[in-house]
Amino acid sequence: MARRGRKRRLELEAEYWRLLAAGVGSVEACRRLGIGRKTGYRWRAENGGLQPDYLPEASRSGRYLSLLERRRIASLRGRGLAIREIAGLLGRAPSTVSRELRRNSRPHDYGRYDADLANHRGRERAGRPRRSKLSTDPELKAEVQSKPDME
Repeated sequence: MARRGRKRRLELEAEYWRLLAAGVGSVEACRRLGIGRKTGYRWRAENGGLQPDYLPEASRSGRYLSLLERRRIASLRGRGLAIREIAGLLGRAPSTVSRELRRNSRPHDYGRYDADLANHRGRERAGRPRRSKLSTDPELKAEVQSKPDME
């Protein structure tokens, strides 16, 4: 069933995710953008707290492969290009392309690389960031705080 209501404003949503990545809280980001806080909460809940794939490429981090890059890898690999050639065309390191193919090609995929499935697998692995060791281990935190500064 299709979502009812207003049409999605991708530029606004991309700006919301950019503000969150910069360390601004959800309520403050919503206030700055002139949207309701429930809209911000809904956007986060829909994507498990992770920036969605459907946003414009410019608004996403360059650290991770995008869906478009994964589709290009699948297309170029299907044409029989070598990993180094694919990496050169994408402007990525050969190790990145090799790792992507190794991590996201399974025996039951019949040796083919499926970009959409790989993108889903990558996002599943990302999950939510876990809490730091210092915040979860009071003994370790006390020991670190007892040591003098090294400045």
